[in-house]
Amino acid sequence: MIATLRKTALAAAFSALVLAAPASADGIMDEPLPRFEDRLCPGVIGLEHEYAELVVTRLRMNAEQFGLRLAGEEGCDPNLVIAIVDDSRAYLVDLMERRGYLFRDMSPADREAMLDDADASGVWHQLAARTRDGIRVGRRDNLAQIPEAGMWQAHSRIYRPVRHDITYALVLLNREEVRGLTLRQLADYATLRALATQFPDEAGEGQATMLSLFDTGDARPEELTAFDRAWLARLYDGIPNLPGANRLRGVEVAENE
Repeated sequence: MIATLRKTALAAAFSALVLAAPASADGIMDEPLPRFEDRLCPGVIGLEHEYAELVVTRLRMNAEQFGLRLAGEEGCDPNLVIAIVDDSRAYLVDLMERRGYLFRDMSPADREAMLDDADASGVWHQLAARTRDGIRVGRRDNLAQIPEAGMWQAHSRIYRPVRHDITYALVLLNREEVRGLTLRQLADYATLRALATQFPDEAGEGQATMLSLFDTGDARPEELTAFDRAWLARLYDGIPNLPGANRLRGVEVAENE
């Protein structure tokens, strides 16, 4: 099982990424929300092998619950990586300086937002634009040459012709901040942050969520909450190219959960 990765393996994984799309949906709600469509292969850096195996097992179990396809446990190339580091923000800054090409599709505002969000943890998603049928759409290098892709499709306001796939997710966790947390908490937090790039307004507004894991003062959730599960189930239900506003609207949590 792919579990514990050497730092060199993480660098190799970065080098193998294909940069073909903007790194965010820019908050445009008629655009589909990013989600994983490729087979998922989790990996862990910074934990002893035994513990890393347990985290990977939990990640795979969570992903399967929400209908994601999984790569084989042996020999797959990790596309969801959890890394325990000394400082998540410093790690991202260093990565930007050393491998700036990985972030060239992100706007300066998106880069700053990613760094501002990196506190107890940091998250980076690599996205790729693909057609409804999974054909990769080329990257736009200028305002004159717009990427094109051909396919048969009737005009529709229900779904969009292009979807946004998460092709790689990196969840950085600060070593000092994770002390005292369980492996289940780490795996479930990483599941939520890796599988989704955006969250409904209800998250944190009266709804318990793993997003609050590193908040101070409140009781920390032990696992994915009912709201977290409802949101991920909504995000990964149906076709991937539905407008984002349709998914974000009114996430319902079962009363018995």
